[in-house]
Amino acid sequence: MAQQDVLQQLDVNVDHSPVRKRARFDDPSLDENKRSVWSLTNRDVILDEVYDHGIGRLDCDFDDLPLEGDTIFNGHQPKGVDVSCASMTPDTRGKHVAVLGSTLPKDAYDKFSVGEWSDLLVTKTVVQTTDKINYFDLLSDEVILQVFRWLPKSNLKDVALCCKRFYRLSEDESLWTRMDLAGKHLKSGQLGIVLSKQVVVLRLARSEIMDVTIQPGCQAFEADFQSRLLYLDLSMACIASDSLVVLFNKCRRLKKLSLENVRVNDSVLLALSANKDIEVINFAMCSGIRVDGLEHLLSNCKQITELNIAWTYLSSNSIKYICENLSPTMDRLNFSGCRKLMTDRYVASLVSSCPKLRELDLSDCTVITGESIKQITMLNKLTFVALSRCYFIPYKAISMLKKLPNLLYLDIHGGYIEATELKEIQKDLGNSVQINQFKFSSIARPTVGVHRSSIWNMRVRE
Repeated sequence: MAQQDVLQQLDVNVDHSPVRKRARFDDPSLDENKRSVWSLTNRDVILDEVYDHGIGRLDCDFDDLPLEGDTIFNGHQPKGVDVSCASMTPDTRGKHVAVLGSTLPKDAYDKFSVGEWSDLLVTKTVVQTTDKINYFDLLSDEVILQVFRWLPKSNLKDVALCCKRFYRLSEDESLWTRMDLAGKHLKSGQLGIVLSKQVVVLRLARSEIMDVTIQPGCQAFEADFQSRLLYLDLSMACIASDSLVVLFNKCRRLKKLSLENVRVNDSVLLALSANKDIEVINFAMCSGIRVDGLEHLLSNCKQITELNIAWTYLSSNSIKYICENLSPTMDRLNFSGCRKLMTDRYVASLVSSCPKLRELDLSDCTVITGESIKQITMLNKLTFVALSRCYFIPYKAISMLKKLPNLLYLDIHGGYIEATELKEIQKDLGNSVQINQFKFSSIARPTVGVHRSSIWNMRVRE
């Protein structure tokens, strides 16, 4: 650095320093031609060379000239003051600040004194390079996947943004085996993304699923895609029938399904009938079930063991077809809510079709009589019977159920049986049979009671 380019050390006593030695902030009274404007700060603080006030370049009177790296005047940043030089000592730094204090106005120097000057100075952060170890590189994919399994599904999308390896691992099918989307709003195409994850256990109860469930761009849209979905809960979900058809066309391995309080049609049952190994179906309170759809379903799905078809307002022909064509593998059946359409003749057909029944609910079938009780006593494996509000069955006929060797529970709610008659029934059946222990049927229902973290005793959350 040339000697004439260095500012000489000045008197730092602001109180005794002549006023004429202080710079001004853009004094408009100066002639434009006499200015040589240059900036010390990022806020454009202007220091003018006003020769008539006694301010100018002074010859240096000290021997140890500062090096270029030590100076606070950064040649590459003319609008800033660099105080981050590694070689700057506290004494050198104090000298530079003293220079500023003797040349700036008193109000500006007062701000420096209370520490506000740091906003005007350009600070360069010194980054020290160190050898860091990425410990995830030392772990196998299997170990990292075990760590990721502890994360909520909503956080996996953030993990995928870290690096390519994390993105690849976050898409691993083992992390998406179980999903709980109950009560969620799924926009168009989002259900297709969920299916593309190859989820196995999926809960969508009370969810709102928009139309066009599967859109181009996801794996589920491909013609040869087949979902691994086995357990699906759509109870009280808001979903169109056309969307159900698209969904069931992609799902051909379903084992257990709940469509409680969902509107269906023949096309839905036809698509569902492709799941030949399905075992449990909950149609409770469904609407739109007709004979044509039932023919497709019952003729193709011969492995059904649990069926809940309560309060579906079936026609007489539909009830007749079901009773005559149910699979002999049927283990638990809920046929309640048929009102006046279920007759003793249909009950006889039902018993003949399903000889292995263990649980039977015929509540609110108001016209069946004691003849139906005689037919029910032929089901030797029966452990649970519900005959609530079956008003045409006399209490004496109910006592005939003592012929069932494995009977454990009997529900006869509704108040049509007097307390004295109830005691007599209990006496005839014996203490091994518990009466009116359950208010609601659990047949084929995915969740029972207050537990909402599992469906059919399978967890939906990791």
